[in-house]
Amino acid sequence: MANRIIKKRYREKTKYKYFIYIVIFIALLQLLILKIYYQEKTFKIPENMFISEKDFPISELILDITYGEPELMEDAGVYEAEQDSEAEPDENSGELESMNLTDIQKTIVIRTLELLDEDIKYGYEVFSGTGYPDNNIWISTDVISVTLNDCGYDLMNLIYDDMNNHKEDYPMDIKGGRAPIKYIDFRDVFFQEKFFKRNALILPDEYDTADENNNFIWQPGDVVYFQFDEDDPYMDLGGFVSPHKNADGIPLVIMISGEFNKVSEVDKLLEYKIVGHYRYPPPDID
Repeated sequence: MANRIIKKRYREKTKYKYFIYIVIFIALLQLLILKIYYQEKTFKIPENMFISEKDFPISELILDITYGEPELMEDAGVYEAEQDSEAEPDENSGELESMNLTDIQKTIVIRTLELLDEDIKYGYEVFSGTGYPDNNIWISTDVISVTLNDCGYDLMNLIYDDMNNHKEDYPMDIKGGRAPIKYIDFRDVFFQEKFFKRNALILPDEYDTADENNNFIWQPGDVVYFQFDEDDPYMDLGGFVSPHKNADGIPLVIMISGEFNKVSEVDKLLEYKIVGHYRYPPPDID
């Protein structure tokens, strides 16, 4: 019985030794394999890897950052700009402040005054691409349509839409009863007149020198039309009431015609026959 126990323990020890030998053998084998297949490799970064192809000046490689109180500095810049703006007010804007005009009236008047300094000649051309003149050859209605378009009122589309929706109100017989043509009709003086008659504030078409309300009735930026031949509607001319007056206090008119050949400020309000006087866009009336 004792011999059997001894033999059993011996066999267990022998198995344990063999197990240890196997583990050691496997470990040595792994080391041998690593030594055989492992090779040390060294990577070298190219010297010109971080060199730009362009030789930038040092000033462009330095961030221009101002520390401290950026918001205060920013506000100070805005304040200085506002101060400069107040110190040098626009000449036309200052002139209009005392005339009790709306903002849009002031914008229209300032734009008409700018046309006086532009190289615009009188003449008629068709602009099938733009509708509005794309050169300096204008007729009288272009002064009106271009000015209002620059101020946010696209007469070409406005008149075209109004003509299509209310064709019976427009003198289409002058054009032989044809369908409206967008890029042409808004420049025809009789179609412009009809559009304003339908959509603008209609004002007196006779200047009464004795009327004490003339400053309210005849305001800068008002649209006026003059008739020269009652049998030929193509002869009518249009323009804007100017903020300037003659020696007798009669407003001048900003317009272009063959007589002046350029956008001019003329004293014709009493000389020409007025057939239309409108304020557009119409003011809000409570």
